[in-house]
Amino acid sequence: MSAKRYHGGQARRLDRYLLAQLQGPLLAALPVLLLALLLERLLRLFDVAARTGGPIELVLGMVVNLGPHYLGLAIPAAFFAAVYVAVAKLGEAHELDAIWGTGLSLSRLARPFLVLGIVLGIGGIGLYGYAQPYTRYTYRALYDAFIHARWNATVPAGVFTHLGRDAVVTADRASGDGRTLEKVFVFQRRGDGSEIVTTAEHGHLEPTADRQQLRLVLEGGEQLTTLPDGRTRSSRFTDATTLRDVALILPPFRERGADERELTMDELWRGGSAAGAGIAPSRLRSELHGRLARAASLPLLGLLAVPMGLAAKRARRWHGAALGALILVLYQHALQLGESLGDVGKVDPRPAIWGPFLLFAIFTLLVFRRANRHPSEGPFDAALDRVETVARVIGGLARAWRRPAAKAAE
Repeated sequence: MSAKRYHGGQARRLDRYLLAQLQGPLLAALPVLLLALLLERLLRLFDVAARTGGPIELVLGMVVNLGPHYLGLAIPAAFFAAVYVAVAKLGEAHELDAIWGTGLSLSRLARPFLVLGIVLGIGGIGLYGYAQPYTRYTYRALYDAFIHARWNATVPAGVFTHLGRDAVVTADRASGDGRTLEKVFVFQRRGDGSEIVTTAEHGHLEPTADRQQLRLVLEGGEQLTTLPDGRTRSSRFTDATTLRDVALILPPFRERGADERELTMDELWRGGSAAGAGIAPSRLRSELHGRLARAASLPLLGLLAVPMGLAAKRARRWHGAALGALILVLYQHALQLGESLGDVGKVDPRPAIWGPFLLFAIFTLLVFRRANRHPSEGPFDAALDRVETVARVIGGLARAWRRPAAKAAE
């Protein structure tokens, strides 16, 4: 067997070993990050459900449809963290020294991470470009049903109840079935922009003849109408007055495509859809290039995590993790800034988005190139050493501050 074939087989076994080392941290980090991102939104939805009496099954449906959105945030962070931890563990166990001894370079070591990053980037196009628009639209439809269609044809006392999409009613007192009301307050918003506030001493809900709607009937009250031009008009009534009919079945939710975030990648490329025909072209371009840049960034994360993991074996691991998180956050905010500027039409979104991507790519390649030439001297060693020194100084000052305070307490 030739030396070339031997080293080739050895390298393939190394690839499988490295991916196996990556599997544990990746599978551990991804659900933790996803749960952490979802938890805050889940608590807010449950809070709304507790206050308004919305059905829990809709909350669970909304959380499921939020998954792809937060998965798009969790995958880059989890991939970077997994590569970082895997390389740092190899360094701590002195396995990297054995790898260098076989003659393999850092570039060859990073190949499986780069390939996995490319696979994730291709998957990211499907996630950012197609899964997220559809699930975002479904989430908004479920939220609309949660807010407006949760009505069970009753008005509990002291609770603001939505009647359809454009009216809210509350009453100081209500009968046991929630149909007979006292001290009623109703707010309505009409399609022409006018707003109507109605107060009444008594009110009740009664079904229409076809049993498809409920009629809100008020007695002894006053109505104030604010027109779109700011003029107001008031009137009083004493006899039973039908305020409005309320459908028991909510009309279908609007079509998908009301904003650029609900459009798929090919719809953005074509310039929108029938439902999103009124979206500004700058917003469409900004959204399209933002998604492409995020997908293209995934392979670079593995190349950046490898030299950072090399430095972590010579410094405290959390210092390197903090530095990596800072770099990723700054890059994410740079992309968001480019998208925001492109949305409002201040700049062309293409250089505003791909400029930060190009800078990040150059920075990553330079860092990796230096680490490849000098694997024993990581490019982040000096920075992490300074961070560790500062941490030691701060820790020493804190201990020195605590001693006099402890003696004074005695």
